[in-house]
Amino acid sequence: MSDTRNSNHDDSPDDSPDRQGSPSQVPLGSKMPGQARKMPVLGGAPVEGRSSERTDESGLSKSEIADGLNFEGNAVLTGVCTVKGRVQGNLTQAPEAKITVVVTETGHVKGDIVADQISVMGRTEGLLDATGGSVSLHDSANVSGHVRYFRLQVNGSDLNATLERAPARATAASTASAPIAPVAPQPTQPPQADPETGVMP
Repeated sequence: MSDTRNSNHDDSPDDSPDRQGSPSQVPLGSKMPGQARKMPVLGGAPVEGRSSERTDESGLSKSEIADGLNFEGNAVLTGVCTVKGRVQGNLTQAPEAKITVVVTETGHVKGDIVADQISVMGRTEGLLDATGGSVSLHDSANVSGHVRYFRLQVNGSDLNATLERAPARATAASTASAPIAPVAPQPTQPPQADPETGVMP
C-alpha cells in the first residue's frame, strides 16, 4: 500500500477560518492572532501569608467588572464593587457587611443590587435595595424597576421605577435586646343578632 497523504500536510491547527465561518484555532499557550483588547486578569493562588484579594485604602476587598466584560450569575460581595461592564444576575452584600456598589456610565446591571450604598451612572434593570442606606442616581443614569432607600439623591436621571423609603434593617442583636411582651389571647364571642332587625351580621 502506498501512502497517499500530501507531503505538505501540517498537523498544526489551521489559523484561518474555514468556509463555514468558524473561528480559528490556536494551540494552547500560543499568542492569539491579531491585536487583542485588554483581557480580564484573574487573581492567582494566594502566596504564603498574603491574600489574593485586592483591597482599597480602608482595607475592604474590592472587585470590578471591567468595561467589555459580561458577567452572568450571582455574586456575594464583601467590599466595594465597581461595574463598568455588563452583569446579568444579582449583586448582594454579604451578611453583616456594609458595602458600596458603583455602576459607571458604561455599566449595565440586569438583576438586583443589595448594598448599603448604591451609586448609578449607567443602566440598571431590577431592584436597587439600600434599606437603611443611600441611593445616588446621577444625570447619566437609566434606572427601571424598584428602588428601596433610606436616603435618595437624584440628579436628573432617567427614572422609571417605584420608590420605597425603608429605614435601617433590624439586626439580630437589636431584636434580641428588645423583649417582646406576651400577648394575652382575646376571648371571642359568638355573633349576635341585631336587636332591632333580628338579622345576624
